[in-house]
Amino acid sequence: MTDVSIRRADFMMVLAYASDLATGHSRDFALKSCVLAMRIATLGGVSDEIRRNAYHQSMLRYVGCNADTDLLSATFGDEIALRQDLVGLDMGNRAELGRVFVQAFKRVYYDLEPDTQARAIEAAMSQALAVARPVLTAHCEVAQRIGQRLGLSEEIRHNLGQIYERWDGKGLPRGLSGEDVLPAVRLITLAQDAIALSEAVGIEEMAETIASRADGPYEADLARLVSANAPALMEGIGATVDRETILALEPDPPVTLDEAGCDEAFLAIADMIDMRMPLTYGHSRMVAQLAEGAGGQMKLPAADLRALRWSGCIHDIGELVVPVATWMRNGPLSVRERDAAQLHAYYGERALASFGREGEAMAALVLRHHERLDGSGYHRKVHASDLSPAARILAAAEAFQTSREERPHRRALSSDAAASQLRAAVREGCICPDAAEAVLSFAGQPSRRTPPRPLAGMTPREIEVLRLIAAGLTAKEAARKLDISPKTADHHIQSVYAKIGVTTRAAAALYAVEHGLVRPGETQT
Repeated sequence: MTDVSIRRADFMMVLAYASDLATGHSRDFALKSCVLAMRIATLGGVSDEIRRNAYHQSMLRYVGCNADTDLLSATFGDEIALRQDLVGLDMGNRAELGRVFVQAFKRVYYDLEPDTQARAIEAAMSQALAVARPVLTAHCEVAQRIGQRLGLSEEIRHNLGQIYERWDGKGLPRGLSGEDVLPAVRLITLAQDAIALSEAVGIEEMAETIASRADGPYEADLARLVSANAPALMEGIGATVDRETILALEPDPPVTLDEAGCDEAFLAIADMIDMRMPLTYGHSRMVAQLAEGAGGQMKLPAADLRALRWSGCIHDIGELVVPVATWMRNGPLSVRERDAAQLHAYYGERALASFGREGEAMAALVLRHHERLDGSGYHRKVHASDLSPAARILAAAEAFQTSREERPHRRALSSDAAASQLRAAVREGCICPDAAEAVLSFAGQPSRRTPPRPLAGMTPREIEVLRLIAAGLTAKEAARKLDISPKTADHHIQSVYAKIGVTTRAAAALYAVEHGLVRPGETQT
């Protein structure tokens, strides 16, 4: 298997996507702000150091926004709706901020009589900042921690500790002002507000608003620069931003991560996803461990094990689009809420688009982690023929681990009870029996069946070769992909043909599709 090398910027784009979901921002909001910030930096002639800091700050500014979200939700209700109301707001204007808080509390207390509602809102308003201040402090600290785990320099992490500070000193949590607010922070605060305002009111009114806030939230010279050049700076930013554009903007030298670095980055993303509420702390880590371990029990190839490990870390990233209040409710979801919740696998697949070809295997698994053999899963309701061995393992690992965790509507099951529940799903035709027993065996549960033998006695390397030739690669191309000699690749091909009883690539490809090693529609390069 070839060495892994993934751009760190790819991970930052995934985190930017996750932050956009969690904050209710528009699609590619953070990436658009990156493009705009780099244009402002060029126009303003800022140093390479500030450009580098701003590049990272644009995508990672809200990476800590999941911290203590359960506390925010308990006070303000739908935290995503609250954050959407705050987008582009002059947070130093207490009257505007108060209006947004009152609107949030009206949503929380919608079912009270007018007089009772007014008293409840008054009491909540008196505590609003006392709740918000420590939560915003946590956002800064968590953002810095995640930045450290991505290998960012201390200088870049320092910027992440000032994400809510303002030029006029009316920011949070420390009330820094003027030059004490770092240049990249000042630049990104302005760039992100410019994106939000242009989406809400158009470029012309955005320029006027930015100019009116000079020496308030924004440094005056910077505000005037953006206001005077708004049409040129915003040209083309209304469309979505692709991966190549963001990679091209990364200041030299671009940073790549090896497999160990990627492992740590995926764990950082897993922790970012799970920190929304204490009930889910460590969930994604455990699913990743169970999935990879079960894949090892089933003798899957190393590439599959890596895909299981990484997709396990990121499988629930799409859940960030659903407010915490929905997940914390002790009762059934409405039809609309259930539909939104079931789409989280789709949003998770989209998050992995940043990885290009490297993310295809992970995206396929994340998309299917709630699907079931009998078509009773979601959100695509596919059947067994569309579920590879790895997809079946991830589904079993997720189901087993989730049942061992407490949720508002039920108690956590013991490992024994969770194992019984998973085996019941096997009997009902929902969960793959081999995948379930592999997960349970790795988790230390007594196995009730003999571990499955590799298909037709093929080795993990032979399974990899079969996949590649089924995808249309020649022996030479497969050899290059696997970093082996063409002679060795051809030997594996002939061994595969002998073991599965075929003599042609087409028949081998059909066998691969039939056994879930290659999904239908993906047998061509």
